[in-house]
Amino acid sequence: MNTKRLLVGIGAAAAAVILVAGCSNNEAANNATPTGAEATTSAGAPGTNEPTGAHNDADVAYVRMMIPHHEQAIEMAELVPSRSDSPEVNSLATQIEHAQEPEIEQMEGWLTAWGVPEPEHQPMTNMPEMENGMHGMMTPEQMRALESASGMEFDRMWLEMMIEHHEGAVTSSEEILRDGESEQVRELAQNIIASQQAEIAQMRQLLNR
Repeated sequence: MNTKRLLVGIGAAAAAVILVAGCSNNEAANNATPTGAEATTSAGAPGTNEPTGAHNDADVAYVRMMIPHHEQAIEMAELVPSRSDSPEVNSLATQIEHAQEPEIEQMEGWLTAWGVPEPEHQPMTNMPEMENGMHGMMTPEQMRALESASGMEFDRMWLEMMIEHHEGAVTSSEEILRDGESEQVRELAQNIIASQQAEIAQMRQLLNR
């Protein structure tokens, strides 16, 4: 009888040890999960908006000026649905918004990483640094005239102004390819040149119809 009790006691103790070991392993696995997630996030860091490598003052100036330049293009695009009956113009305006909004976020992320303040949200004609820096910006008077137009008159004005606006972005992007140092800024500038030159050709076709 005592032997049976001893065996039962030993069996219970062994089960307890196994149970504790299993719990410890589960806790270790659970604790390891966040580490794995963190490692995955860290490994994906190069795909974020944070810039890597060197940059110079020309890169900073280009990014700080291109943000409000893009913002004005989006402002112009947002006027289209309520003023234009042209499916082509409406489609192009949507295309411009979808292309330039992510680029603004990307550039804002670079400025944050560089420790540079974002440009103030005000008309670029009121910003001295813009006078000889960014090309193709519309004046407040031009924007008010565009807002007051509608129909075919609006389409013509919008296309002419957006062509000029895009040409300015292309010119500034070509300049940063010459003067800049950041490979990421260079890549963005090359994308802007390619996409906006294609849109310029499209807008010229619409004007000449």
